[in-house]
Amino acid sequence: MTQRENEKPVGVKKPVRISVEASSTAKVLPTYYYLSNFQLMLEGVARRYGDLLDEVELGFIDTFSALTPDAQCLLVRLISRKGPWFCEAQLNYSEIEAIPEAISDLCDHSLICYEQPDESWLLHKSTKAELSQALVEISRALDKDIKRLKKSELIQYAQDAGLLAHLLGRLAPAQHWFRLSPQAVYRRFELLYFERMSQSLSQFILADLGIHNFEAYSTSIASRSFNTRGEIEGLYSLSSRYQEFEEGGLSGKPSEIDIKNFDLFCQRLTELPGFTKEAGNEKLNRMTQGLWLMAARQLERLGHFERALALYANTEKPPSQERQARCLNKLGRDDEALGLVELMLASPMEESERLVARRLQKSLHRRLGRGAPKPWQGEFDTFKLECQRSAADESLKNGGANAEDAERVEQCAARHLSTMQGEHLRLCVEVENRLFCSLFGLAFWDIIFADVSGAFANPYQSRPSDMYQSEFYPRRKIAIEERLAALASGDTQMIMDHFHQKRGITNDWVHWPLFEDLSFDDLGFESAQSRDKDQSPLLLQLALTAFSGAFLADLFRQMLFDLRYYRAGFPDLICFHLANEHQATGDRAPSLAYNIVTAELIEVKGPGDALRDNQTIWLDWFNRNGVKASVCYLSWLD
Repeated sequence: MTQRENEKPVGVKKPVRISVEASSTAKVLPTYYYLSNFQLMLEGVARRYGDLLDEVELGFIDTFSALTPDAQCLLVRLISRKGPWFCEAQLNYSEIEAIPEAISDLCDHSLICYEQPDESWLLHKSTKAELSQALVEISRALDKDIKRLKKSELIQYAQDAGLLAHLLGRLAPAQHWFRLSPQAVYRRFELLYFERMSQSLSQFILADLGIHNFEAYSTSIASRSFNTRGEIEGLYSLSSRYQEFEEGGLSGKPSEIDIKNFDLFCQRLTELPGFTKEAGNEKLNRMTQGLWLMAARQLERLGHFERALALYANTEKPPSQERQARCLNKLGRDDEALGLVELMLASPMEESERLVARRLQKSLHRRLGRGAPKPWQGEFDTFKLECQRSAADESLKNGGANAEDAERVEQCAARHLSTMQGEHLRLCVEVENRLFCSLFGLAFWDIIFADVSGAFANPYQSRPSDMYQSEFYPRRKIAIEERLAALASGDTQMIMDHFHQKRGITNDWVHWPLFEDLSFDDLGFESAQSRDKDQSPLLLQLALTAFSGAFLADLFRQMLFDLRYYRAGFPDLICFHLANEHQATGDRAPSLAYNIVTAELIEVKGPGDALRDNQTIWLDWFNRNGVKASVCYLSWLD
């Protein structure tokens, strides 16, 4: 490590991103990587939301800059630890030279405060050795066998002997335990930097280690998600409600829920502003509707169906209408429930909503004594395949191999269905959802990462924030329709271009390793016929030869109706049929230009496995759109 990388970063106004050194096997994080990343977060928030920050937030930035380097490091270390209470004896960081002085500096700047831990928390966190030693110190007349007791027995001993208060005093003397003060508002900066609760400072590390390599999209001030102080306060308030629901014992089993606390939570929800009407902020609106759904679902589980209906009525976001229909059903109001189900069938917001409505319609017709509609099952062929277990499978059966070594039914089917007959080749590849999702991501790459307001908050996103929301298509409708029209005309060049331009960059849709699994060697060509590493991979060539641009346009349009639902359920295998022998010239790679390539799709089901709804939909869709798709029921030969 260089001397420069060992220097302690100070201040926050000019943070320097420390480069990651690579060893022969893995990248090594520099000593002060966490401090550098924290400074980057503060700088990013100041740049993007500086005009909307309040005195507390601006004061935190100034205070952090005024800390000694050791105190800066310790604060960030504490933020990353699981508290809420800490003590000096538990802190040991080799890069922090003077931890006591750092604690004193944090205390002087009101970023930590001394506080006695809760009794239950303290006893839970204390080790058996600490409890035993403390009991020995406070009672000389203690039994000699005290150290043989279990931790729970030590606590019980202290209670029975009337020593619990003394024990707690020994474990938590004055000015021994401390916690972060309300002035350490780092969580606000995390929320403003990432603009989503699922990301935190750990995201920096994934990028530093090279695990993720992100697209260079815009995170300009013009595209930020919040433009008033009221909206920022709304973000904090909603995040607090989510945290209260998850950490306050409100998300567990109905039998474990304190109904009084839950009623208070619901009351606070009713006091939230209507972000759709008052602020018009889509992100805050989605968060609010998510809270309504979570609370209503718990009321439904508790059997409070009327109250659940009232909360569900605050949002149309799926599965609100489905849950309302189920509540009406529980209340015996089947006619109302059926009316709502028929509305869902006439105009579903998502594909999953349509499928649930079909099942509810059948059930409600039966309860009302009406003729149930004929269930939809889709149209596709099925066939059976008997396979001999591989050597690893047989070893596993006899208890001699790891489960990881056993061949899965999909792999076995692909191996048995790949055949070479004369000049005809059938090559089966296990792709599941990865191939068509990757083609989607490559086809719309530039549109997915386009500069759309509120889509990107930080440099560490694999997709825009509205990727799986109903707003994604309308907000990019013109660009998407132009791309679909280009595909329909037969132009698939943008897929190839994006593959070569973006290879290795993280995209929520593109599975890069998939394209490394298949080589020209699998087609019978000698490995000596090497190809340029920049040449398009064989799987991508085969797919774009077998599927026309018009077909892909129809496929992607189907996916766009409900991207979250339709990104799954694709058949396990794709079988390519090649009618002619490949031709190669000199050292050039084999060309598919003079081959007739077609494809069929196969879903593999092992013993006891059944089709899911989304799998049935895709099997039916492919057959209706000219691509054979079938189900293979595989069984083992004994």
